[in-house]
Amino acid sequence: MSLLNTLWALVILGIAGSQVFAIYVLRNFIEDIPKDLFEAAEIDGATHFQQLINVVIPLSGPIIGTLAILMFLGSWNDFLMPLIVLRDPELFTIGVGLIYLDGEYVKQWGQIMAAFFVASLPLIIIFLFCMKLFVRGLSSGAVKG
Repeated sequence: MSLLNTLWALVILGIAGSQVFAIYVLRNFIEDIPKDLFEAAEIDGATHFQQLINVVIPLSGPIIGTLAILMFLGSWNDFLMPLIVLRDPELFTIGVGLIYLDGEYVKQWGQIMAAFFVASLPLIIIFLFCMKLFVRGLSSGAVKG
């Protein structure tokens, strides 16, 4: 399929790998939505698709945001798959590129620490903007009733 040493290999593997976890978490979250909401929407004349759009998606906002953060973190921190699939230094992901900064005999700690700091900035920014959504999504199933 000529996917070796291409970014498409990482995209396909990332999509396939993270979908399983996301579907499992979403299924359990949606299963806990009270059936009364669906019955009320059905009495109002909503079809199954309208119930999905008007009931499920608005209630699933926090868990979708939490999953988006977790999927981004998982793909950002992925190290082993890019190391196996990619060969060109121009295509390396940031995790693999940071490893190649480390010299064999001489370590330039200033450049290494600056690179690690710059690599962590997107994660810090995303978490700061989405922290409220992340905490709400994690604690949404904590209290029953």
